[in-house]
Amino acid sequence: AQIFVYVKEGLEGKTFPVPSEPVRLDQQGCMYHPHVLGVQTGQPLIISNSDDTLHNVNAQPSNNPPFNIGQPMAGMEAEYTFENGEIMIPVRCDVHPWMSAFIGVVANPYCTITDAEGGFSLDRLPPGDYVLEAWSEGLGTQTINVTVAPNETAEATFTFGS
Repeated sequence: AQIFVYVKEGLEGKTFPVPSEPVRLDQQGCMYHPHVLGVQTGQPLIISNSDDTLHNVNAQPSNNPPFNIGQPMAGMEAEYTFENGEIMIPVRCDVHPWMSAFIGVVANPYCTITDAEGGFSLDRLPPGDYVLEAWSEGLGTQTINVTVAPNETAEATFTFGS
């Protein structure tokens, strides 16, 4: 399962440069790739269609403007930015109802998706006390407190029941 992990509290009042490198969401084999992704507020999100078939990208955020666009041909791209944080924005294709994706929008660069073993890393998080949240499709969210000491690595573990 792809689990979205981000810093929920502990960075209030801090601002971060917006990455110019876009995050990509592709439609390939009638599936969204990746299924779960994170983007920083203001960072470009490029949605592309690698399939030679009609897809529509229907995003229904609560804190950002919704959009619903058609991409009838392979190679089509659309670019969006989200101005407000939101966990999570559901995305679906109305043409292929099994297609879904989730976008986590955060105001800082400290978000990631777990790897195949459930591991994650939030690199270069400055020393401090934080609340991390993990979001799992179907299992909801969990939060944990973590303290990062100067020049040290902190361990954090989420446990989702089955």
